[in-house]
Amino acid sequence: MSDNLSRLDRLRIVREWQAYQLGRTDRTIAELEERDAAAARAARVLPPPAPTWKFSVLRTGDGAQGDAVHTGDCGMSGKRTQAMTREQALRAITENGITACPYCRPDRDLGIL
Repeated sequence: MSDNLSRLDRLRIVREWQAYQLGRTDRTIAELEERDAAAARAARVLPPPAPTWKFSVLRTGDGAQGDAVHTGDCGMSGKRTQAMTREQALRAITENGITACPYCRPDRDLGIL
């Protein structure tokens, strides 16, 4: 039966098959791109919020020692800090005698005067 087809007819059949395969490939590529885009959107995680209060720590010969309580955006807190909750900051200043930073004045924001 294929012997009865001319070379031109056979090439047209091959071209049709290749167009069909190209369409399938394009659809698969579009599906995979959409899946990757959805995964990227889902993976986009917002950075954690900056801490509202920070506790700076000094390194001494006797080990780490608490230095001061700072607001979360204070630039004077240094590199060695720990995030604190409002309650922890209040306790640190009022009960534990940790000083409040004289620059950012967390005691004012905490209502301690």
